Amino acid sequence: MKLDLSTVGISCVACGTRTTLEEAIQTGWQQCQRCQFFIDPNCIRIVETTMKGTCPSFGQGFSRHTLQPADIPSEQILIFVREEYQQGRVGALINSLFYTKPAKQAEPAAPPRLLPAEEESLTREEVWRRYGLVLVRRLHGRWATWEKVGGG
Repeated sequence: MKLDLSTVGISCVACGTRTTLEEAIQTGWQQCQRCQFFIDPNCIRIVETTMKGTCPSFGQGFSRHTLQPADIPSEQILIFVREEYQQGRVGALINSLFYTKPAKQAEPAAPPRLLPAEEESLTREEVWRRYGLVLVRRLHGRWATWEKVGGG
């Protein structure tokens, strides 16, 4: 697998927008020096004007602090991603868990059961008090699987 600026993705701590590391550097994204979360330029302006400079990472479980924006250290991120990849931790696992539907196996001839929209499997981001931001797949209102998002 090719690991470079165009294949590594990041997301904004404030709005959750996802982009490649290459595009983030080109469009002026920053990284908070204190919590290491990424933030896009639009959200930086919002933080400065409406949040009095408070970093939005408090929603991820970090203590409140002033946003300390700095350029994204792309070399360090690529080194980190390579180390994670070598240990077998890759984003495709999260994608397969949360964003793809499991393959249906042949079932005995039973009539299909129709579920209301609320009852179907639902994947979304939630903020949990203990773990911060998590991806949750819910089935019938209960979590079927979950994964912590972000650092910390």
